[in-house]
Amino acid sequence: MRKGDVAVLHMRKTLRAGSVLDESVYSGVVLQYDNRKECIYLRLETGKLTDLSLDAIYECKIRTEKEELSCTGRIRERYRGASGITFIFEIENGFYKINLK
Repeated sequence: MRKGDVAVLHMRKTLRAGSVLDESVYSGVVLQYDNRKECIYLRLETGKLTDLSLDAIYECKIRTEKEELSCTGRIRERYRGASGITFIFEIENGFYKINLK
């Protein structure tokens, strides 16, 4: 995974009682991957800052030049910075390769 790879997120499960599952699909761009912390820093390309819930589990699919990867996790932090809306996605169970054939 490199800077500039495209990421697509969608909510898999809400963690707050009474919350409604958001069926929207959000796209972003990888800014950085921190393998020690198992976090991906992403810039949101579609949606607003508050569209992404901090109380949900998301599936994130990342397309690289060679393969497509999938992981699940939570959004740990979201903020508006110099490069736009940035959020930190914390990976829960590692990556899975998606067979594109």
